[in-house]
Amino acid sequence: MITIFRLVTLLIVLAASGACQSTKATSETALVPGSPELEQLYQEGRAAYLSKDYKTAAAIFERVVKVDPTHIKALINWGVSLASDGSPKEAIPKFEQALARDPNHAWAMYNLGVSLERLGEHETAIVHYKQAVALNPAILTPEMKRYLQNKESSQQDSSINMQGSPLSSPRH
Repeated sequence: MITIFRLVTLLIVLAASGACQSTKATSETALVPGSPELEQLYQEGRAAYLSKDYKTAAAIFERVVKVDPTHIKALINWGVSLASDGSPKEAIPKFEQALARDPNHAWAMYNLGVSLERLGEHETAIVHYKQAVALNPAILTPEMKRYLQNKESSQQDSSINMQGSPLSSPRH
């Protein structure tokens, strides 16, 4: 009697896994640009990001972009997820791709600046921040304003010091 019970349980498990596989195959085929299934997948990526599961979010946004390369929001969020997971260098090409598709996308410009700042490329980050703010003034947060002011004043201070310093001449 125990053997029959185990056999029935095994059949139920096999049937359930077969049903899951056929459902998965159906949902994969439904992933086409503009489909509700693709939008649902994108929303799952956003949910993963908001729960700070950046690796999962990046993987989901990558799938969305592979299905629909014109999905700029997914492309930008893929980059943001990579950057949030500690890979700003990997994120930069995602923002550049988004800007190649839409050169006036303020959030792509802003997030490119964030990744550049994290890599220590402050001058280039400032350029992108200013362009983002010019496109969308709402991007200018008090924190960004302080960062821009601090970096600009330190650049002005260093150029003033260098002009008056005898050590500023090139060494041979």
